[in-house]
Amino acid sequence: MPIAINQETPTKPQWLDSLQRDGYVVVPGVLPADKALSYADKAYAWVEDFGLGYKRDDPSTRTLDKLHFFAKGGLTNRYGVAHEQFIWDIKQEPALIEKFEQIWGTKELLVSFDGMNVSIPVIGRKEDDDVFKPWAHVDQSPLIPDLYCVQGIMNLVPNGPDDGGLMVLKGSAALYSQLFDAFDDVKPERGWNKIDRHNHTPEQLQWLYDNGCEWHKVCAQPGDLLLWDSRTVHYGATPSAQSDRVAVYCCYKPAKYADAAAHTRRQDAWEKKLNSSHDPVSFWLVQREVPEDHPTHAINVARPLQEPVLTARGRQLIGLDPY
Repeated sequence: MPIAINQETPTKPQWLDSLQRDGYVVVPGVLPADKALSYADKAYAWVEDFGLGYKRDDPSTRTLDKLHFFAKGGLTNRYGVAHEQFIWDIKQEPALIEKFEQIWGTKELLVSFDGMNVSIPVIGRKEDDDVFKPWAHVDQSPLIPDLYCVQGIMNLVPNGPDDGGLMVLKGSAALYSQLFDAFDDVKPERGWNKIDRHNHTPEQLQWLYDNGCEWHKVCAQPGDLLLWDSRTVHYGATPSAQSDRVAVYCCYKPAKYADAAAHTRRQDAWEKKLNSSHDPVSFWLVQREVPEDHPTHAINVARPLQEPVLTARGRQLIGLDPY
């Protein structure tokens, strides 16, 4: 089924034009700054509750042995974190939902079960550590050339040029089809990925640079919403200064695109309190447990199943109740 950004809103917001033109946009002040900062406090409390020794006000506790498991760029998607109450409170915020209603031209949406980013500069890590290396990618199959998903991040603390965060390759969304056409002769033996993921090679990035694309660090204030077309090449940068990054991933998509199988998978993820990848319809699941053989995180702390309180709209966004 074709998918398209809504073009029929009588008062189409300017940020929606920017999203279509540039492949990304920052929508300022979607949540009040004080509310965003209060959500950040809950994220810090979540990290402290592991009992590993991390204290937000004690810089000496910024060590791997005192922190929860996180992936590159501070991506936190284990432990079923997507189902913590404060994350559901954010995803049920009417002002946030409204922006995706404007994108798609419908109130009948489903929301992702993706998690958050808590990127805390770790003491002693060297600049050549793999965690600092860019991981340019898109969360969309190369086999799908058109608009497929609009991803989102609710920013919770001040996020400046050196504070880590979303890096976007400006102009890459418009060149999506041309890029893969240009590299058709060197595609994998089994063809391009069918799943919603492609990691760009140095040669593919150079092709994009040669065609005018440039990296841009997206900066934001507490309560700002970051949006980007899934065809935009991007990655989450690790802070290079001493400031933390705290943000929640949020993605909504029209419910009409989900078939019975997608609803069944969503129901199963909800019951087991599992995280998902970004797209609410086409997604894979992330287990609660930390990989046992992970090279930098030997501590495996389990978290109890969450039972978040939902609003009536929240139940619809999950798919528990019909629209």
